[in-house]
Order: sequence, then C-alpha cells, then structure tokens
Amino acid sequence: MTKTNSVLLICYGFPPIGGGGVPRPLKMAKYLGEFGWKVHVLTVDPSYHATLDPSLLSQVPTDVTIHRAKEFQILPKRGGGQAGSAAGKSDNGPNKPRSLLNVLKQNVFGLLKKMKPYLLIPDDQILWLPNALKLGREIMRREKIDCIFSTSGPVTNHLVARRLAREFSCKWVADFRDPWTQNMHKSGIAWRDRLEERMEERVMADADVVTTVTATFAENFRNKHGQRIRRLELIYNGFDQADFEDLTPNHTAPGKFHAVYAGILYQKRNPRLLLRAIKELIDEGLVQRDEILLSFAGVFDYPGYSENRDCVRELGLEDVVRLLGNLPHKEALGLMKGADVLLLIGDVSPDAGAYIPGKLYEYMGIGKPILALNKAGEATQIIETFQLGQVADPEVKDAIKHAYLKLYQAWKGEGVERESGRPGDFAERVKPYERKEQARQLATIMEQLVAAGERQGG
Repeated sequence: MTKTNSVLLICYGFPPIGGGGVPRPLKMAKYLGEFGWKVHVLTVDPSYHATLDPSLLSQVPTDVTIHRAKEFQILPKRGGGQAGSAAGKSDNGPNKPRSLLNVLKQNVFGLLKKMKPYLLIPDDQILWLPNALKLGREIMRREKIDCIFSTSGPVTNHLVARRLAREFSCKWVADFRDPWTQNMHKSGIAWRDRLEERMEERVMADADVVTTVTATFAENFRNKHGQRIRRLELIYNGFDQADFEDLTPNHTAPGKFHAVYAGILYQKRNPRLLLRAIKELIDEGLVQRDEILLSFAGVFDYPGYSENRDCVRELGLEDVVRLLGNLPHKEALGLMKGADVLLLIGDVSPDAGAYIPGKLYEYMGIGKPILALNKAGEATQIIETFQLGQVADPEVKDAIKHAYLKLYQAWKGEGVERESGRPGDFAERVKPYERKEQARQLATIMEQLVAAGERQGG
C-alpha cells in the first residue's frame, strides 16, 4: 500500500486576509491531496481581522485539517482604539475635558503605532510566532509531518518553518510570493534592514528548496545569495479554472463600454492618470461619455487618503466612475465576467516590472481583454505573448489614451480588429499558470525531498 505523505502548510492568512485575489496557499491546499499529500494548515486565529472572506473556505477539501494559533496583540483590534475614543467623548460631552485615562490610552496607542517598525521585525505578524511554534510542535509530533511548505508574505511564516524544520529534522520548502529584502516596500531603517538581511540569509541557507513566482525574482535571489541556496525552483502564480465555471455576470452596464478594476489602490498604484486620459478623450470627442463606465471594487482610496475620489470630482467624472466597495470573491469574479475590459493598474516604482500581479492570472481565466497600465516586465510580456489586450506605461498619459481608445474602438466595431485574445494553442501554453499544475509541481518537489531523505536515512 502506497504511503500518503503529509505536509504542513504554514500561512498566516488562511483564507486570505485583506484585499486582492486568492493567494496560492489556498489553491495548494485544495489540490495537493490529488497528488498523494495529506495537508495540514497552520494559520492564525482570524478573530483579529475584519477583512476576511470565510466563503473561500468552501474550496478546501474536507480532508484538509486547519490548525489556528492565536496572535498576541500590542495594539487594539482594528477600530478598537477609535471606538474607545468615540465612547469617551460621548461620555464626557462635547465641551467637557477628556478623562485622564482616555488621554493616556490615546497617547499609548499613538506611541505603540509609531514604534511598530522598530519593534515588530521582520513584520507585524511576528507576534503570531510564539503560539504558531507551540501549536506547530504539537502538529509535527502528532501527525508525523514529512515536509513543511511555508509561503510569504508575511516572512514570519518562514521563521516559524525554519525553527520547526530544524527541531524535527524535516524537509522544508520556502516559497516567496514576493521578495524579502529586495522588496520595493522596505522599512528604510538601516539597522533593521541589516538585521533582515541576516534573517533572510539563514532562511535561504537552511531551506531544502526555495521557490518563487517569477523568473525575475528567481534570478535576483540567485544573484544575491549564490550557492547559499541549495535548490531554486520557479512555480508561477496562476488561475484556477474551477473559479470561473458557472459564473453569473453582475453589476453589468448594458450599452456601455464597461471597464472593471477589483482590488486595492494606494499611492504608488492609482487610477488618476487613467482618469485624466479618459477625460481628455471625452473632451477631444474621441470617446462618448454616455457610452463608458469604470467600476472599481475593493479599496479605491486607502484609509486616510482621498486623492482618487478628489480626482473624480475635479474632473467631473462622477457619472462615469462607479465605486462598489468590497465584494465577496465570487461576486468580484462575476463583476469581471460582465465587463468589456479588465483594468490592470500596476505600481510606478522602478522595479515594478519584476512583479506579476496575481490579478493578471484571474484575468486570464475570465478571458476578457485587458488594459494593463504596467511597467515593462514579465506581466506585460505575458499579455503581449498571449494577445490578451493592450499595454501602456502607467506614467505616460498619451500611451494610456492610445491603449484605452483602441479597446473602446474595438468595442464599437469602428474598423478596428477586435482582440482575438487567445492563440489556438492557448490552453496548452498557459498550463504552467494553472493552479492544479502548480500543485503538481510542488508535490513532485516534496516527493523528491522525502525520497532523498529516506535514502539517506536508510
């Protein structure tokens, strides 16, 4: 009888915490069982996080066991400090002084928030590590785990995995969905950056296999860490065909050229130049404003900011821009399914081209034309190779105008050939981007590690 191997998947958010698409750990857990692996997931207790989509758990097979470790908190839960502050003001009345205790709480809260970058290293999730280790040890002893798969961010996942792998002499695959010290979102604190460099070196040296999601990331890891990395493998992010079966389009806009973006926007990833480009196209008479609609689901303005909403008002595009707020994942996919074009808005950082947004893979599964405002790199190469839509530099307004206009004219059928979207061998060529295939790749890597360990042990 063939032995079923067991894997401990270490992932802080399961299902994912925050906006964006469905990260790969959920899909790895979904499909690894089909390749002979019993999956255990070590993750955080979700009670501390409001932006959780528990409906995603319906994708997890019943034979996957999820173990949840509590997280220490040095700051109140999201909204806790604000709620307490509001209550205090209400009790005191609008003209009465705040209580000393209230003032003290607010000052302590503010101080802790400022100190976070100096205390929580390598990331905010480090407070999860003690309980994650405690529960992880119980799982390792009880379930006789054959291999650990940790995936970041957050990189705290790798610190948990490294300790468990060393204590139990277990094979370990460290997966990087984003770079660590080569990330464009660095702390800027010199001593902290040096400390994280050393932490990353230890992870790279101790992992049996390092995996990552783009060829550029892999090349950068190899250039930085050289022979420190024992084995480096590329497993792309991707899309799950099952997510797109029987999708019902929603929030549709009949008779309009409907562009959709679903996800998080922030300072270095914003739609303002796109909006200005569209306003100019309207003013020039090249686009009819009553024929277009842009729908944004998710976070349009990051908390504390209003630049994107201000831009809509400044340009007078309130009738053209529709804000839908956060939507459950399935509803967001239905929104995309009912669109005429899918917006891919990338960061404007110099190294942004090295990243492949997870959203691109969902767009590939949806199959609608893409308007990609992205720096040149692997993402734009995929779009151009598979003829998925139009690409423009996110900082060049004329390029954005040209790309948007071309898709608009194709929608109207004004003598412009409509995007065919997919070469004849599309299905075979995009196979490396399918979630099930990526689970097969990971299963093969882990089987090789376990087999090699058994040979050495024998």
